Amino acid sequence: MKTSAVIIALTTLLAACGSQADSAAPKSDAPAAADQAAPAAATQAASSEPVSAAEEKAARAGQPSQAVFPVGYRGNWDYSDTGCDKDESGTRFVITADEIKGYEDTSKLVALETLEGQGDAIRVVLENQSSDGDKTIVQTLRLSPVAGVSLRVEQDGKTVRANRCDPV
Repeated sequence: MKTSAVIIALTTLLAACGSQADSAAPKSDAPAAADQAAPAAATQAASSEPVSAAEEKAARAGQPSQAVFPVGYRGNWDYSDTGCDKDESGTRFVITADEIKGYEDTSKLVALETLEGQGDAIRVVLENQSSDGDKTIVQTLRLSPVAGVSLRVEQDGKTVRANRCDPV
């Protein structure tokens, strides 16, 4: 069910991006226009601007991404209210500059977009590798307004909260 929702959401996003490119190019040149769009998206990915839908499309096409998590998001987090007090926790994860490492999985950051007018909220596209298989996931991450002591993770219409384990 989750995978279907993610695929539908991503298809909608990519279709919106593709419709702009398709309307600018003649129909007979559509394959050539798609080939030309990939290098342009890669150039945009190398810029210092936040990741856009075009960069997300380039990342999905296998182009490298320059996206990094903002410093406020990096560190050790735990989904359990008491997980930070334990030496080991199956619900703990760490956010580095370019990935999220959990107990049994690792998600590489592919694309990141700052959500304007929503505080520190970001939308991320992650390539997740776990024992359940590889998949692409899209999440919205929001830091708490009080010194980033908690993090809300929204995915597929559901929100979970994680607590920061590192001192702020």
